[in-house]
Amino acid sequence: MALTAQELDEVYTRLCYGLSEAGEERTPAVLARLALLLMHEVGDAAVVSRAIDEALAPSPPASSS
Repeated sequence: MALTAQELDEVYTRLCYGLSEAGEERTPAVLARLALLLMHEVGDAAVVSRAIDEALAPSPPASSS
């Protein structure tokens, strides 16, 4: 049930535009609400916990090609 690359791109783009429309002040609240809604949809505490750990981990440095 994973998103295709195209679907991921489309929903990420929708989120970015939505956050731009929401504005800088509302963005944290929108993201918090989205996280709670998605946690409820996932319905598995272990999966959600792993995703939280991944999100909090330092991002690898961008490759300079």
